[in-house]
Amino acid sequence: MDQSSPVRDRFQAVNNFDRYLSYFLIFAFTSGTLAHCLPAVLPVTKLTTDGLLFVLNGLVLYAIYRRNEDQRLFWWLLLAYWFTFAMEAAGVATGAIFGEYAYGPTMWFQWLGVPFVIALNWCVLTLACNELACRLTPSPTPPALKNAAPSSTNRQLPINYRISHILTAALAAILTALYDVAIEPVAISLDYWQWGGGEIPLQNYLAWAVIAFLISLPLHLLKIRFRSPVLLVYLFAQLFFFLVLNFML
Repeated sequence: MDQSSPVRDRFQAVNNFDRYLSYFLIFAFTSGTLAHCLPAVLPVTKLTTDGLLFVLNGLVLYAIYRRNEDQRLFWWLLLAYWFTFAMEAAGVATGAIFGEYAYGPTMWFQWLGVPFVIALNWCVLTLACNELACRLTPSPTPPALKNAAPSSTNRQLPINYRISHILTAALAAILTALYDVAIEPVAISLDYWQWGGGEIPLQNYLAWAVIAFLISLPLHLLKIRFRSPVLLVYLFAQLFFFLVLNFML
């Protein structure tokens, strides 16, 4: 009996699920873009925003866990969710974190003035930006160390790994904040949220970067397995949605 068959079958099943989910994500965001551009169906689209976001985010998280099978990802998700929700709640209540803003009725499952799905969006978007950051950054082991003496390598690798992890988390944080530049005009137009005074403060983007960095860093320092090609599909399919609606709304 081929002992590798179960492993191969599982690998194929994971790849098949990821491929079909990728198709579904592309379809969902493309059709969502069209639906938001049609005034006749826009009220229904707004009404279903919460449910659709929960489904899409849930499927992406399931795909990530299925591929990596790392229990620590669940604990990261739990802590990152409540941390970002707390930051949003404090931000809405005080205006001291992101600036003066308030969520509208478009997303209507809320507590403390914050939609429950917002923190979930934070987590999945941050994971997606970390996936992209990992692909853009070099290996944490510099090539020069491959031929170094073992004693020298052992001294240098921990420092190099820590620096690499910090830089990758920082890049992911910057990408997350830049992504919000595309989100903001659409979110305001659809009444996801509104800013006091009608202008988006620079403070908002700085807060996005800091929060994204804080929840990204444990992924790398603890070497939590989260990598998945589905995250890139999610990232760019959703970016297409926001970029098109920036021109259409």
